[in-house]
Amino acid sequence: MVIAIPVLGDLLLCIFCVGVMAGSAGSMKLWLDTHRAENLASVDALVLGACSGAVSAAADWGLSLPIRLSFGEGLSNLYDSFTFLPDLARNNMKAMHRSDLLEIVMSLPIQLALYAVMGAVGGFIALQFAFPSRKTQE
Repeated sequence: MVIAIPVLGDLLLCIFCVGVMAGSAGSMKLWLDTHRAENLASVDALVLGACSGAVSAAADWGLSLPIRLSFGEGLSNLYDSFTFLPDLARNNMKAMHRSDLLEIVMSLPIQLALYAVMGAVGGFIALQFAFPSRKTQE
């Protein structure tokens, strides 16, 4: 899970949303392989992608928890040197790695919502372009 790696994962999420979208496309492939007789509507792809994104958020949060508790302040201060990023992006990335327990706990619902949206978009795009033959005629 590349998006759980502190600096690389944050940049990929911030720039491309690559990990979550690829994960939702992968989960859609697994679902379509196990349900060969069924096709998906666009809304179904959005829901499947959102569920995949939410599960990815929970896994990412759980995997990054020990890293944030151990190295949070150092990682947070590392983002000060990223002057190529806009201030808003840099401050948000710094906030993701602070080791304050309240901020860590409060980041879970925010992360769930953001990943669910990215996953829904990934599921929709995957149905349109990667699995167009499995799309229902709406």
